[in-house]
Amino acid sequence: MRVRDITNTKPEVISHVYWKEKAAFQVQVDINDFWVVFGVEDGSFTYSIGPHEGTASFGDLVFCPPGVAFQREMVHPLSFHVFLLRWVHEEDGALLTEDNIPAGKVTVHDLHRLTSTYTYLRKWTELHTEASTALRHHFVTDIWMQVVEEWQSDSRTPSGEDILVQKAIAYMLEHAASSFNLKQLAMELGLTQVQFTRRFKKTTGMAPLDYLTSLRLQKVQKLLLDSDLTLQQIAGRCGFENEFYLSRVFKKRMRITPSHYRKLHRL
Repeated sequence: MRVRDITNTKPEVISHVYWKEKAAFQVQVDINDFWVVFGVEDGSFTYSIGPHEGTASFGDLVFCPPGVAFQREMVHPLSFHVFLLRWVHEEDGALLTEDNIPAGKVTVHDLHRLTSTYTYLRKWTELHTEASTALRHHFVTDIWMQVVEEWQSDSRTPSGEDILVQKAIAYMLEHAASSFNLKQLAMELGLTQVQFTRRFKKTTGMAPLDYLTSLRLQKVQKLLLDSDLTLQQIAGRCGFENEFYLSRVFKKRMRITPSHYRKLHRL
């Protein structure tokens, strides 16, 4: 599908629900009258949508067209957003069909921007006002624009083609909270560190260490907002040596201190 087919489209949000640490799906096969999009924050699940199947985890969006069976099964407890959408052409307001929008998994590579958007969505989900609904629609549109922007500039290998990189990503997702050696991970995959870095960056657009740091910071942000743990305790749970190193990395990446982030985003 050509990018120019979707650059002038925007999502019309029918509903948005956030599920936290869901252990199992109540319905494993579902068919909906609208587009269904799962945006994964934490955990993972397998899916089958027509010819599209695979495993989705943090950074993945799974699109299911209306009238198509969406089969899913939990792998690890899942925190995720569920969007029911219609797609509208911005110029004439015409509704778009499934031929214009991709089905299956789309992987977002700017994890910092995605994490920030998810944070705001969770924040405004807790309020049920006209203003909060409008803001949620805005952030859903931002996720879609991020997808479109990345497609426009994307020269990477399509997600899933490099099996070794996918294995590395799966390992990082499972062990991000612990301390491990990326060089050793490369060796276990049968690659030199240079080969591993080159292939990983070609597939994801990020160096392995940057990707791992993004995963860890995503967990840090959730704990800052969802718990009263100290920064030292959070550092220990997210793979950082100590609170001082965590604070330095957080401020460099997020342009804000952890304590200020907590105060700013908590209701």
